[in-house]
Amino acid sequence: MDLKNTFLKFVIFLQSHKGLIILLLILIAHIFFRFYLLEERLHFNWDQVDNAWAAKSIIVDHKFPLQGMVAKLNSGFHIGPLYYYLIAFFYWIFNLNPIASAFVAGLTSIFTFFILFYVVKKLFSENVALIAVGIHTVSYFIISSDRSQWPVNFVVPVSLVIFYSLYNILVGKIKYLILLGIGLGLSFHVHFTSIYYLVIILFALPFFPRKKEIIKYVFYSITIFILLISPIIIAELTSGNKGTNNLLQYLQTYYHGFHLTRVFQLTHDAFIEFELILKGWFKDLSYVFLFIFGFIYYLLKPTRKKLIMCYLIGLWFIVPWFVISTYKGEISNYYFFVNRPIVLMVIAYLSFVLLSQRKILIKLLIISFWIYFCYVNINDFFREGKSDYEENKKRALEKVANREIVKLHENIPESYLYYYYVRENKK
Repeated sequence: MDLKNTFLKFVIFLQSHKGLIILLLILIAHIFFRFYLLEERLHFNWDQVDNAWAAKSIIVDHKFPLQGMVAKLNSGFHIGPLYYYLIAFFYWIFNLNPIASAFVAGLTSIFTFFILFYVVKKLFSENVALIAVGIHTVSYFIISSDRSQWPVNFVVPVSLVIFYSLYNILVGKIKYLILLGIGLGLSFHVHFTSIYYLVIILFALPFFPRKKEIIKYVFYSITIFILLISPIIIAELTSGNKGTNNLLQYLQTYYHGFHLTRVFQLTHDAFIEFELILKGWFKDLSYVFLFIFGFIYYLLKPTRKKLIMCYLIGLWFIVPWFVISTYKGEISNYYFFVNRPIVLMVIAYLSFVLLSQRKILIKLLIISFWIYFCYVNINDFFREGKSDYEENKKRALEKVANREIVKLHENIPESYLYYYYVRENKK
């Protein structure tokens, strides 16, 4: 009798905490895919070596930078330094061992996981949020980018924070201006694509609430923003505006103005996150997902909040697309990482709508699709080979053993590994 009651209580517990249990299972899978064969698959190349030397400079040399990584190679201007201090903390814990790089990447991905779940749950529902983090967890493309440590890893969570802040401001919750100031300030320590957010905010300004109280929160927001970017400001003032001058020179070289021809040329790039996450299965139809989302989400039951949501989602794609179209330099897919969380939201919402249909055939089709998606991505994950980290490590150890002299170079993996093992041997 007691056993039966215990079983019934357990079943009731599972039913009442179903969402939490599913979330925990997805989180376990997420952690596995980000930490499996941590050292064997460690990406320790140009950017990671730069970060390692910066951490060493802070920890060993006690030099505290006011600038972070170069925003664009050979451009001469930099992002903020906060990311350097973050990784320095982990390198301090691991005593300068490059494995710290893998842990920074893995923990950043877990942070992104929770931000994604929270924001999507608040904007849509728990079910949509579970689908979003599920796709994020299993996608081999996202796993690969999550396991490579560099500031760009924070583009997605920062983008989510700014999107969530703007949405709440536009629906009348002006206190979210404080969160907007935090998100915008942090974005300048992550990647130069933070420029997108300034343009997005500009287009959102006409829809800000007309309340006297908003002046106070605008002041708070601007103050927080200035405090967060103060290291960049101080670095500029103490260097005679060197970074600003380099930026202006860079823009003169690579800015070619706005041309519709270039806009059309970049249509594929603007929606590339759909293609990469969905394995290229809908390569020529990626942009269609937004129109389908807008039709189902807003047109079937129009409300002001839904209109605001669709407007912001549109800005998150149009602004990066049009801004980058004025740039004639090399374009990388991570220039569009800002709209990755929006892609996940859109796909998750459409999947939930299809799963909610009464027709069994539709349910079976969408379930079969996601089962196949998981199979293909997990198969790709396990087929991935080892990185070149262990080979670089082996060469460095051999040179240390042979007492060879290796010059220290900023972006060469073997050079940092040589420094690390020489230091370890002196202990």
